Amino acid sequence: MNFLRLLMVGWLLLLPACRYTFLPLDPGRATLPDRFSVSGTLETIERGAVAKLTVRRVSEPSYLELRWYKGDQLFQERSIWVEKPGSYQAQFERLDDGYYRLMVLVQNSPILQLEIGTPLLPPPPAPPPES
Repeated sequence: MNFLRLLMVGWLLLLPACRYTFLPLDPGRATLPDRFSVSGTLETIERGAVAKLTVRRVSEPSYLELRWYKGDQLFQERSIWVEKPGSYQAQFERLDDGYYRLMVLVQNSPILQLEIGTPLLPPPPAPPPES
């Protein structure tokens, strides 16, 4: 019986050594890097389209690179210098009523895609033959 009591006392003395006996320091809130924040719309006009972009947040002055695609082929490019938040516009040509998309990039990183028209998708697969 004494052996059992000695074993229990030993466990009680060793148990606190296996746990933290202090609270860890508070590292504080992590700060996230400032990033570009852009939203926009595409409006069709006769033989073209107008991109209306709203820049809400700018990390540092930079170019907005605008790449205008017809289908999957690059059709036109524009650049807009952005120093502060605000509204910006760019006009692009359209050859027909097909599918066009505008990619907005900052430092070669895409941040927004806008589309006009319906993309050409492959036909759905044929249903399996019935047995």
